[in-house]
Amino acid sequence: MTAARATALFDQVASVYDEVLPFFTGFGRQHLEWLAPVPGTRVLDVGAGRGALTAAALDRGCEVTVIDCAPGMLERISAQHPRIREARLMDAHRLDFPDGSFDLVCAGFVVHLLDDPAAAAQEIRRVLTPGGAFSFSVPGAVEDAPEWEFYGALFREFQPLIPVGRGRLSRPLDAERLLAEAGFTGVTETAVEQRLPVPDADTFWDWGLSHGSRAFFDALPADARSEFEARVRAELSTMNPIVFAAGAHLWRGTSPA
Repeated sequence: MTAARATALFDQVASVYDEVLPFFTGFGRQHLEWLAPVPGTRVLDVGAGRGALTAAALDRGCEVTVIDCAPGMLERISAQHPRIREARLMDAHRLDFPDGSFDLVCAGFVVHLLDDPAAAAQEIRRVLTPGGAFSFSVPGAVEDAPEWEFYGALFREFQPLIPVGRGRLSRPLDAERLLAEAGFTGVTETAVEQRLPVPDADTFWDWGLSHGSRAFFDALPADARSEFEARVRAELSTMNPIVFAAGAHLWRGTSPA
């Protein structure tokens, strides 16, 4: 099951997650800038990780509750962000909260990893107040960064070497359809980008092992993983400086009043 694999993986990387490069932190700030919740907004951060969205929401004066499937993540987010209202180990498909508990439910790079995004979206709508919002981010492309096309191409090239049922945790997601079929209205979307300075190739490779992509690398045969790494390092050696270009799509839907 994806859920069991995700729990094991994110527990494994919890100690280094978003510490090698501030990837999720940066997107979390952009996400909350787009949502612009007012102070006092009751926020549920689903799959909160180390707190990229949580930190940005707390900075805006929101009351934040967090859930995650990985105990290691919850242990660290609770220690890093003591202003959190509550941190709970919980399955996003079965939210243990009363109806109408939150004004905003957000999820950073989580929904496309879920076993059943549609079931989770229905649960999220249930725990939202009428007129409340559900917003989430998914990976996206970047404009004017041809030097990074090699990275996605490598994943596609090496994918056939991954045994069935292993490798990447994500799956295709039609975000607009997901929100519409769950009954959300006023669906909107925006694209955001980051350009992250990377000190060296070692840092970039360590970053790849510090989040969900690790599932892909761990599933490769040893010789293929070594080749993948060598080819990444060869490409990075042509960049001076190394500036990682990354993109995301932010989605938002409103729970009917």
